[in-house]
Amino acid sequence: MKRQKKERLKSGLLALLMVLSMVQIGILWNQTQGFPFAFLLESIFADNGNEYVNVEQVKDYYFNPEQIVVYVNSFNQWMLTDRHPGFQVIWDDIRQNYLPVILKTKPRRIYPANMWSSLRDVSSIRIDFAARYPNSMLLWLAGLKSGSPSFNGIKSMIILPQENVNVTVNTLYVYDESSVYMYHIEIKENMRPKAYYNGLPAEMRSQAEIMPMSAIGETFPDFADPSYEDMPIYAMDSDLSQSMQAIEAAIPEALALDPESDDLNSIQESILLEQKDSFLAMRDKTENTVVFSDLENVYQLNSRGVLEYKYLPDEQKTDSIDAKSAFIHAISFIELRKDLIGEADIVLKDINQEGHTFTFTFGYQMDGLDIYLSNVENDMFLTAPAIRIKASAERVLECTWVVREFHGNHDFRDYSVSFIDLLNNIYSSNPTILKLEKFQSVKMGYHLFVDVESEERLRPCWLVRTDHAAYRIPVGEKED
Repeated sequence: MKRQKKERLKSGLLALLMVLSMVQIGILWNQTQGFPFAFLLESIFADNGNEYVNVEQVKDYYFNPEQIVVYVNSFNQWMLTDRHPGFQVIWDDIRQNYLPVILKTKPRRIYPANMWSSLRDVSSIRIDFAARYPNSMLLWLAGLKSGSPSFNGIKSMIILPQENVNVTVNTLYVYDESSVYMYHIEIKENMRPKAYYNGLPAEMRSQAEIMPMSAIGETFPDFADPSYEDMPIYAMDSDLSQSMQAIEAAIPEALALDPESDDLNSIQESILLEQKDSFLAMRDKTENTVVFSDLENVYQLNSRGVLEYKYLPDEQKTDSIDAKSAFIHAISFIELRKDLIGEADIVLKDINQEGHTFTFTFGYQMDGLDIYLSNVENDMFLTAPAIRIKASAERVLECTWVVREFHGNHDFRDYSVSFIDLLNNIYSSNPTILKLEKFQSVKMGYHLFVDVESEERLRPCWLVRTDHAAYRIPVGEKED
């Protein structure tokens, strides 16, 4: 009997030693040339890298409206960005209280999509997103395990506080680009009272630091593309100004490719992270690029600071269409390398579904202003995203990232934001624009050229798109 117990003990210890040996061999092999049974190693040690990122902690950073509009009429509308304190107050109320309700309940009514344009002309509070957020991402944002929303994602929402006379009920409309959904939201004790939303126009008028905007089609109809007549601008007040700073943009020092040096340590640590020793490095000094690869992954970095990633195995076809999981993989890929970009913010700009995969587009922002990218050869801006990531429910499949490090120079100056001044600038430099073209977009922000490898100083500029072309026009400084 004792002999049998000893034999079982020996067998158990031997089995344990065998398992430990396999694990040790796997670790050593992975550090040198990649583990041949990748699925086993990944199941033990990794989950596509996401275990290093607390996605619950960072998700709110990526879930924000592009803008919140307090709208009275075409001549009186206030555009709130995340730099305005009222923005966060409204968004917190919507995210914490309204969103969970509409994800779990059926709408009172459903209207065709063309109703949305008429709602935009009514006194309201409008919440606009840069992309249509899929339902699975919205459920995750709201902290819900499941729901039964009638809409197919959300592109915009509108609160009409005056539509219902009941002071404990707010009317909310949801737009998913296909239909409009009406909800009656019961206002509970922990929510902003209806009087808060009714009083927002008066509050905006009392704040000198935020000026009302007008629809371009109402104030300058001859300059507007008919499809973009509601585009808001600071119209008549030529004295209107905004304090802004120039920003410095450069390829991060850790990613600088020196054609005279073979030292790749900082690049490996910044891109490959904990796997820096498991990838084969190939350097092309003629093209000034470097490629890191193993059996499944390849990263390429060029001298312009453009990082490209690709997962090599053929995409596994599954029935899983999960925007939330794909988005988690995408933001984890970014978060693990986010310290490269300095003081800039990364904001979600677009979401496209392609079969079982999703492509997420992200842009840079600084002080609430977008940073647009273009090539020197092609001066058409608003076309090149900072980051484009294709991901499935299982992992990141592809990524293209124009990596730049941004810092403000803290030399704030007053710049004119008046549309009148913009028209004067265009008239003095290229008057044919006003004679032959129609405005489709007028924004203020920063602009950089991807092909410039040296450090750039970016000053605020007008970023104007017409029905013919796109233009970058300097913003005039206000004289003391």
